[in-house]
Parts: sequence; C-alpha cells; structure tokens
Amino acid sequence: MKRLAREALEDLKRVLERVSSREMKAFAREILHADRIFVTGLGRTGLMARGFAMRLMHLGRRVYHVGDVITPSIGRGDLLVIGSRTGRSKVLGHYISIARKAKARVALVTAARTSPAAHRADAVLTLDERSALAARRHAGRRLPLGSLFEQAFLVVLDQIILDLMDALHLGERDLKGLHTTFE
Repeated sequence: MKRLAREALEDLKRVLERVSSREMKAFAREILHADRIFVTGLGRTGLMARGFAMRLMHLGRRVYHVGDVITPSIGRGDLLVIGSRTGRSKVLGHYISIARKAKARVALVTAARTSPAAHRADAVLTLDERSALAARRHAGRRLPLGSLFEQAFLVVLDQIILDLMDALHLGERDLKGLHTTFE
C-alpha cells in the first residue's frame, strides 16, 4: 500500500507540474465572467465535476449540473464546463452543440489537447498525463483506467477555486456560509 501511494503521488506530481498557469487563468476568467455555469462530465470524471459545481455554489455562483431536473436552459452569457479525459464523447459533443446554438461559451478540462471537444471549446485546461503514464508503462502496479486524470482534475479545480476566492475576495468563512445545512 505504501509503495502504491508513493507511486501514485509521484504520478500526480508529474501531471500537476505540467499544468499551464496561463490555461488556469483563462479557465478562471471564463467562470468569473459567466452569468450562470453549467457543469458536466461522464463517469467518475462526472463525479469530480459535480464536486466542482458544489464548490462554485459555495462561491455564490449560479451553477447547475447538466442532467439534473432543476437545470434550466443554457443561453448567451452562460458557460458550459465539461470534464472529459479523452474529449471524444459524442454525448458531450452534443452538449457543446447545444451550448453553441444558445450562444454560450464552453470551457473544457481534458487530457487530450487536440481532441474534438478541445477544438470546439473557448478555454481548454489540459491535464497532461502522458509523462506519468509513460513512466508507469513498464513499471509495476499503477492507478486503474482514468484515475490519474480524475485525481488531477480534483486537485487542479480546487486550485481554481482558491484563485476564484482571491479574485472575489472571499474567505473560507464565506464559503461555509453557503455550505448545506442538511448534513
């Protein structure tokens, strides 16, 4: 267990060291300028995206998770945030088409900078896992499937939240004030 944890943290470190501060700033700007934010992703990445949506709500942003029954229609001035490791999902491509037709903007978090979704997005935040995956290719155990991307997604988007807190002059107390009381 300890060896796997060390290796997983090394892999995560490799991914995080390659994240572009320019891309992070552009991604944060999209969020700051959006009237409303619609967040989506599929599978485990979708679960990470829901966590990010919750943090945006804690910042006082009007945020919705695509697919929830209370999600309104997207429109001009809104932002669709997509998490997709491969950027190739036909479902997410369809969501981009809906956002584009409504004149909304699109921000993507992906491991695939040249994917179809990345070509259609206004802002792309790349979590490049290639060096970590290459280092593990001939090694022993590694995290299964897209776990490395999902963990990097969570860490990087928490950093985006911290950056947004600074830009909005919010502290942890402000976020706690919007935290659910149903727990």
